[in-house]
Amino acid sequence: ETDLAALLAPRRTGKNGILPLSVCANLPYYITTPILMRLVESGMDFDYITVMVQKEVADRMQSDPGSKDYGALSLAVQYYAKAEIVANVPPNCFMPRPNVGSAVIRLTCHKQNPIQVQDEKFMFRVIRASFNQRRKTLQNGLGNDASLPVTKEQTKEALERMGLAPTIRGERLSLEEFARLSDILSAMRKA
Repeated sequence: ETDLAALLAPRRTGKNGILPLSVCANLPYYITTPILMRLVESGMDFDYITVMVQKEVADRMQSDPGSKDYGALSLAVQYYAKAEIVANVPPNCFMPRPNVGSAVIRLTCHKQNPIQVQDEKFMFRVIRASFNQRRKTLQNGLGNDASLPVTKEQTKEALERMGLAPTIRGERLSLEEFARLSDILSAMRKA
């Protein structure tokens, strides 16, 4: 377990003040998501995170609602940064040749979160529960998730308040809609 703040603090100041802080890495594909989430959730004031990852993961990071690649990773990355694939790296660039393509993706970190949400951790619990069983509607997916303290009825009511059908699936909601849904559900839990 590395303390990023302690590691990077001495390098943050130069003759002319604060230096830009960037990360550049070729991430092991099997632990890409945990490493990226650790970086973006660290609270460090990164300007850019540029990493080479499996092409499929890079596609997921920059996908939009309604696409097959859209999911919890897409939403987490959008919350913290703007994602852009800057280079595709075909398998024949490596020895030995892997079975998957790679991509270099640049995350331009937001200086301010693009949305306001009352409870960020609860929002991400709602997002994860929404994509744990992609084929389920939000009403069933959230209502059946034992780790999430909301009922099917509360989910249905929250979606109706948003003008959405209870049969909608998580891949249809934008980051803003997930923030609103989590705020409504959070208020219901406290009432």
